[in-house]
Amino acid sequence: MERMELEAKTRPSMSKGERKQMRTEDFVPAVIYGRGENSLPLTINGRTLRQVLTTGGSNVLLDLKVKSRGKKTLQETVMFRDIQRDILIQDRILHVDFIRISMSDKIEVAVHLNYVGEPVGTNEGGVLSMVTREVDVKCLPGDIPEQFDVDISELNIGDSIAAESLVLDNDIELLTPPETTLVQVLAPMAEEELEPAVEEELEEGEEAAAEDTGEGEESPAAEETEEES
Repeated sequence: MERMELEAKTRPSMSKGERKQMRTEDFVPAVIYGRGENSLPLTINGRTLRQVLTTGGSNVLLDLKVKSRGKKTLQETVMFRDIQRDILIQDRILHVDFIRISMSDKIEVAVHLNYVGEPVGTNEGGVLSMVTREVDVKCLPGDIPEQFDVDISELNIGDSIAAESLVLDNDIELLTPPETTLVQVLAPMAEEELEPAVEEELEEGEEAAAEDTGEGEESPAAEETEEES
C-alpha cells in the first residue's frame, strides 16, 4: 500500500463566509479525529490534496504533517474518512475528514474491483453485468490492496463470480457477504413478436370505432324515408 506525505495547518473556528473565501483561494477545510483524541480543525492546500488523491487514491496512507503557530510540527498517521466534493464544479473538494490510525490495528476499508478480460459469453450475444464495483475488507493499514483484479475472460452466458472467489493475501478478512455476486453474463433479451400484437390492437380499435359511430346500422331517419316511399 502506498504511503504519502501531506502538509496541513491548524485553523480556528470559521464562519460560513470565511470557509467560502478559503475555498475561493483553493484551500480546503478539514478535520482530524479518532483514537480517543480531540478533533483538530485543519486547512490544506487544494492543489496538493488533489495530487495526493490522483496518485494514491482514497485508501492511501498519509503521514500528515500539521503546522501550528508557535508550536512544533506534529505528525499523524491518518487515512481519508470522508471527502465532500462539489457536485457542480469538477475536482472541487469542499471538506475532508481524516481519521487517526495505528499501523498495528486492523481497519475496515472498501477496495476497488478491476475486471480483466472479455467474457467468452459476450461473443455469443451475452450481456456483461458488473454488479459490484468494490468490496469491504478488514486488514492492517499496511496490507490494504490498491485493488482486486478479477479475471472474467472465462465467463459464459449464465456464469457469475461471487465475492468468495476473491483471493485474499496478508491476512485480509472479507466483510462483504461471500455469496454476493460481483459480475455476471446475462442471456440476451428475446426479441418480442410485435407484428401480431399490433394487428390485434388495430382490429380491436376498428371494432370499437364502428360501435361508437353506429357503422353498419341504419338510422331512424333512413327507416322513415323507406316507409314513406
